[in-house]
Amino acid sequence: MRPTTKRSLLGAAGTLALVLSSVLTSGPAQAASSAASPTTSPAVRSELLSPGSGIVCGSGNFCASVWDPAANRFRVFYFYNCARYSLSNWNEWGEAKNSQTGSAVARIHGSSGNQLASYNADNAVYAVNWAPVYSLRNC
Repeated sequence: MRPTTKRSLLGAAGTLALVLSSVLTSGPAQAASSAASPTTSPAVRSELLSPGSGIVCGSGNFCASVWDPAANRFRVFYFYNCARYSLSNWNEWGEAKNSQTGSAVARIHGSSGNQLASYNADNAVYAVNWAPVYSLRNC
């Protein structure tokens, strides 16, 4: 009876190992579908960009686009109210455009609060690596 019990336990362990192996090696397509979307705190209006479209930013806004792995498209955020915003899951490259009025300068900050870059209200589109950015102040 012991050899049968031993084989059953080994078979169960082998099956469990195969199941875990298939879960861990399921590939990037499944990993991307469970990835978290980028967010801000406090929350601001955002929308997904159509494939191939660039960032459009209405007057009075600082706009930022970043890759949304859950949607498999770029998401643009519209920062209107003057505040400091915390960013979560902003892990890719994207764009920034400052369409605010007057001399409003938007600034992005790293993990220790250090300023990484600033963007004048000039309506230019800038490529931005959002990975090291933890927060931004749009004015």
